Amino acid sequence: MTKYKLLYADPPWQYNNMTTGRNNTSGAAAKYKTMPIEDICAYPLPELARQSALFLWCTTPLLPYGFEVMAAWDYTYKTAIYWRKIMSQDMGNYFRGQVEVLLVGTRGKLTPFHCQKANFLQTKVGKHSQKPREIYGLLELLDLNPKVELFARERRQGWDAIGLELPDTMQTLSEREHPPYTPTPTRQRE
Repeated sequence: MTKYKLLYADPPWQYNNMTTGRNNTSGAAAKYKTMPIEDICAYPLPELARQSALFLWCTTPLLPYGFEVMAAWDYTYKTAIYWRKIMSQDMGNYFRGQVEVLLVGTRGKLTPFHCQKANFLQTKVGKHSQKPREIYGLLELLDLNPKVELFARERRQGWDAIGLELPDTMQTLSEREHPPYTPTPTRQRE
């Protein structure tokens, strides 16, 4: 079995409200199946190296849950990368949400990266929930191999991918090694 040194994840976070906008056609739940925090915490991870790094996307309103997932997956928070989304406007209940956070954690005695790149990225947004492609280049600089992306929507050379939204049904990992995830029915958190 492959033991991954880099785990990259963009979970389908579930919000307290059914939408993040002003109508029932906006928000994550209208675009794809979301998962409650309990299911994300219990997500069956692939085999990981004793010393590995986690890069976990989290929206600003759900930061406490991001840290909860990180701990449930046995990673210790170290730092973050901030993505400022260039757009005309975005959703938000208190402020317009134009920043997402990529939480960075490690397990084991992983040597610090000492990467000389800034922990701030500013790019135009793509389609709903699509993350900047530039982040892959940054993560590939770290030379932590092998790499796997969870909740993947597309494939990238040099990476394994696991996700319900992949364009084909053939997974990089065999289903025996990592069975497909079946989410529980969508429900709101209290």
